[in-house]
Amino acid sequence: MEQLGIALLIFCLRICDVSIGTIRVIYTIRGNRVASASLGFLESLIWIFAISRAMKYVNNPMSMIGWAGGFAAGTVLGITMERWIATGHIIMRVISLHNAEQLRDTLRAKSVGVTALNADGRGGARLVLFCVAPRKRGKEMIAVVQSIDPDAFITIDPVSQAIGGYLPGVVEASAVRK
Repeated sequence: MEQLGIALLIFCLRICDVSIGTIRVIYTIRGNRVASASLGFLESLIWIFAISRAMKYVNNPMSMIGWAGGFAAGTVLGITMERWIATGHIIMRVISLHNAEQLRDTLRAKSVGVTALNADGRGGARLVLFCVAPRKRGKEMIAVVQSIDPDAFITIDPVSQAIGGYLPGVVEASAVRK
């Protein structure tokens, strides 16, 4: 019974340190130094405790299974948590065959930053919409587009850096300069 308890402890510790590490890597890629350093500190503390337990009970196969299982579960949990947190902004490009003007107006009415550009596609003239919004609103924006034009072509990318302009929910750059 003690071996199972140790394996379960190692499993839980690995879930914690790996999920924190997954989120830390994402914050590191986005350049958020304070969050990355804080998460790295916490991740390291938990990892040191977990590895000390694993090494103390290295002859217990259940401990190794707990270590590997905790790593796998921590990866899944970390990705799930990061999606739930959904920090940052996205840029969504929309090409609508029939309803671009209505999409533009509807998205703007929902406080989404939209820039419309004339383009020439395979089927002729098109209006391409560039929409910038908080990442948390991505599913909402897709639902709006698909409710108006289910055949719209949509691409979405994270915004790594934005300077000036209008980002909904963020003070506009021109207001900061005044």
